[in-house]
Amino acid sequence: MDNKNDNNKINEETPKVITPLIDNSVNSTKVNNEPKVVEVSNTKEVNQQPINTGNSQGNTGSKKKKGHPIFLVLLMLFLFAFVFFLPEISQFITDYKNEKTGVNELKSGTMSCTFRNSTDNLDYTYDLSFKYDKNRLKSSRMTTTSRLSDTATNSSVLTEREDSCQFLKTVLDENDIGMSADCSVSAAVQITTQNIDYEKLNMDFITDNITEFEGFYPEYELNQSVTTIEKELENNGYTCERNEQ
Repeated sequence: MDNKNDNNKINEETPKVITPLIDNSVNSTKVNNEPKVVEVSNTKEVNQQPINTGNSQGNTGSKKKKGHPIFLVLLMLFLFAFVFFLPEISQFITDYKNEKTGVNELKSGTMSCTFRNSTDNLDYTYDLSFKYDKNRLKSSRMTTTSRLSDTATNSSVLTEREDSCQFLKTVLDENDIGMSADCSVSAAVQITTQNIDYEKLNMDFITDNITEFEGFYPEYELNQSVTTIEKELENNGYTCERNEQ
C-alpha cells in the first residue's frame, strides 16, 4: 500500500510531457519548402546574366552605330577612286584580254597602216606609223602622198595642198606644241608629213586655233590602245602590220 501511494505521489509531482504528433508529410513538405542558400545564389546568378548580357549588347550596338559613318565614308572614297581610275582600269582589262587571247603579242614596237584612195584628179596614199609602249600610243607619223592621176589635166590641186601644208608648218614651227609638219611638192606629187609626240601635244592650243588645223586635227591621244586604233583603221579599209622594236 505504501508503495502505491509513493508511486502516485511521484506521478502527481512529475509533470507530464506531451509530445505533439508530427505529420511526416507536412514536415517533409516544410523541409522541402525551406529555401536553400545554393538555390538563392543560383537564382541571383541567373538574374545577373541577362543584365550583363544586355549591357554588352547595348555597348556593341552603340559601337556599331558609331561605325556606320566610317563605313559610308570608306565606301564613298572607294567609289570616287573607282570612277577616277576607270579609264586606267578599262585599259588594263583590255590589255589583259589582248594578252590572253594573243591579239596583242607585241608589247612594244611600231605599227604601220596603209590606205589608198582615188578621185578624178588625185591618187591618195596614206601611210601611218605608230610607236607604242606596252600597247599604249606614244607617237605617230602620218604621211599623205597626193599624186596626179593619169587623167588629170590640172595640177592646181597639188598647189593648194602644198599651200595648206606650208601654212600648218609655219604655225607649228612658231609654237612648240608637240607637233610638226614637213611639206614637199613636185610636178606630179605633193607630200605632207605630220609628226605628233602625244606626251608633249598641247590640245588646248589646237582647240583654240582649230581653223588653222583643218584637215590636220589629231585623231588619237596619249596612251590610247593601239589594238583599238588598229581595229578602227582596219574597219575603214586600212591594212596594218605590227613590227617588234
